Amino acid sequence: MQAITLGPLLLPITPLLALAAWLLAVFIAARLRRGGAADAEPALFALLLLGLLAARAGFVLAHWGVFRAAPWTMLDIRDRGFLLSAGMAIVVPAAALLLWRRPALRRPLLASTAAGLLAFVLASGFAIALTPQRLPLPDLRLQTLAGPAQALAIERGRPLVLNLWATWCPPCRRELPLLIAAAQRQRGVRILLVDQQEDAATVRDYLARAGLDAQAVRLDPQGALAHYYRVPGYPTTLFIGADGRLRDAHVGELSAATLDDRLRALTAPAR
Repeated sequence: MQAITLGPLLLPITPLLALAAWLLAVFIAARLRRGGAADAEPALFALLLLGLLAARAGFVLAHWGVFRAAPWTMLDIRDRGFLLSAGMAIVVPAAALLLWRRPALRRPLLASTAAGLLAFVLASGFAIALTPQRLPLPDLRLQTLAGPAQALAIERGRPLVLNLWATWCPPCRRELPLLIAAAQRQRGVRILLVDQQEDAATVRDYLARAGLDAQAVRLDPQGALAHYYRVPGYPTTLFIGADGRLRDAHVGELSAATLDDRLRALTAPAR
């Protein structure tokens, strides 16, 4: 499970699980406070904020070449660009220092944090179990806007990115220029923009009005890719290894930095 669909809204599951885990930690801290323990809620909030800032700063620094061209995008956290290791590198020593200086917080802070983390890990594991893992490329032929249909299997042998989109989808339209530019620029990775369940005339008309190149665009009139990979909504971007198997998926709009991050991971040597 990668996201929850609520009407026109596509809500990625990981931030929702993180929010639920945070609320559980706050609830446990409040219960302990009513039982006579020290109030750990302010410390929980401070550590959460510190961790988020550090994780975002780490992500920005790791992709500074992208952010330098548009510095204001550093504040747009909708791309979910956070570097966990950077956040932990700051939060762990900060929490240790806090607990050393304020012994009364040790039991309520550790108990509430442990409860939140355990809930997040278990819920994330359940969500991962419901998500398709390592699926091979399906035996499909995708239509082009000019020329015959092409078998998807011919892309096997090098990393592949499949962006599933539609012309009626606002976030799809916003990220399309970014992906088309990346498709033109990339040499080691093939990027295909696969429109879902629309006819060629509709897609061709939209691309012409938007002034976008159609070379990387493919058509999937039956939505077979979305069905095969159990995509919850659009846009969804699938990152497929050179072996033809699904490595990762991003539900929702991509930023330049997030795309750069996923492409780096996709082309990194296998460990």
